[in-house]
Amino acid sequence: MHRLHEDWLWVWNWLTKEGASRATVILVFITAWYALLTYRMAKAMNRQTSAMIQPVLSIDFRFDNSDPYPRGNFSVKNLGAQPVLLLDMRMNSKRDNIVAFEEYGMYERHIMPPADDISFRFDFTDKFQKEGFHSWSPGVCTYNLEVVASDLSEEVILAYRCYAYGRFFSVKKGMPLRVRWKFFYAYFRQRYYRVLYKFRPPRLMLAPDESAKRKARIWAWLKGKLSRPSSGPTNPT
Repeated sequence: MHRLHEDWLWVWNWLTKEGASRATVILVFITAWYALLTYRMAKAMNRQTSAMIQPVLSIDFRFDNSDPYPRGNFSVKNLGAQPVLLLDMRMNSKRDNIVAFEEYGMYERHIMPPADDISFRFDFTDKFQKEGFHSWSPGVCTYNLEVVASDLSEEVILAYRCYAYGRFFSVKKGMPLRVRWKFFYAYFRQRYYRVLYKFRPPRLMLAPDESAKRKARIWAWLKGKLSRPSSGPTNPT
C-alpha cells in the first residue's frame, strides 16, 4: 500500500512540475484512447449491421438413386429476414478430367423475398456424350453448385458453394474473380451494342399472324382467277 502511495505521488509531482506541456501529453493519450474506443465501437456496429443484412441461403440437392445418368435437381431458399439479390449461379459436374457446367443467366440480379425458393433441374448427359462418355454408373460424376448473393445494396456479398454427395457447404465473403470478370466484360459489351445499334438499328422482324396469311392466300387466289383466260366460246368479230 505504501508503494502504491509513493507511485501516485511521483505521478502527481511529474504532472505539476511542468503543468502545461505534460497536461498536453496526458490529453493526447486520453484522446487517442477515446479514438481507439470509438473505432472499436464503429467496427462492432458495422459487423452487426452486416450480420443483419447479409444473405442467408440454403441449398438442397435431390437425386434419384436408381438413375445413373448425370441429372437431378436442386433448390435455393432464402432463410433470412431480408430480401436477397442473386448475382450468379453456376452448376458444375466433373467426370475424370472433364468439367461440364451450366449457368443460369436468366436469374442474374433476381430478388428473392424472405422464405422464397427457386428450383432447377439439370442434365449433363448430352454434354458428356459429346466428350465421348456413353456409360454411366451411380457416383461416377461429382456436382457442386456456386451461388453468389448479396443484400439489395450489394454491401455484403457472399459466395455459397455446396458439394452434392459429400453435403459439404462453404461460405466465403466477397465476389469470386470469375463473377467479377463476367460483370466487367458485360459492362463493356452492353456499351458496344448500344453504340452499334445507334448507327445500325436492328430491324424488327414480326411473324405475320394467321389473318394476314389468310388475306394473302385469298388475294393470291383472286389474282390468279382474274388473270386466267376464260374457257367459254368467244364472239367472232
